[in-house]
Amino acid sequence: MGGLWVHRSTTLEGMCFELRGIPITTAARTITDLAAQRISRAELARAVREAVRIGVATLAEIADCVGRHPRRRGGRHVMRALARYSGLPLERARSGAEVRALEILRDADRPLPRLNVRIAGEEADLSWARERLIVEIDGAPFHQDVGEDARKEARWRAAGWEVRRLDARLVHEDPETLLALAPA
Repeated sequence: MGGLWVHRSTTLEGMCFELRGIPITTAARTITDLAAQRISRAELARAVREAVRIGVATLAEIADCVGRHPRRRGGRHVMRALARYSGLPLERARSGAEVRALEILRDADRPLPRLNVRIAGEEADLSWARERLIVEIDGAPFHQDVGEDARKEARWRAAGWEVRRLDARLVHEDPETLLALAPA
């Protein structure tokens, strides 16, 4: 992969900005253009998820862009990806593993957790207040400082919360592990 993709269009009004003098399409338009190039559904879903997660687009902006070009190839696939993430707090996610955890829990009809909220003064990855349960998803670039993780965990436990830990790889490779840790 790599290189530069040049795309010319007469329908870019309102969907471009300049960065250091170079015209660039918005993330929503870029996703729409990528879908027309027949990238895989997984790659398209990741583009949608990451654009929303890092704050360069919203689901509504992407849907609006597809709506402006209803006959454009790939639009149906973009709309499927949007439906997949609709209702999930992607903008609060700090990692793809957190987003994947939300998908797994929703697909299994489990209660959705609060995402990255402060409990006892510390930010917890996934938390269920009724059960007083925290699930921390351990993976790069976060959770590399074992001492910091232990300090946070001690604060949560002192505040009456149960803490369970899960390696980020298992969220993707073995979703059942997450389901075993989460409330039913």
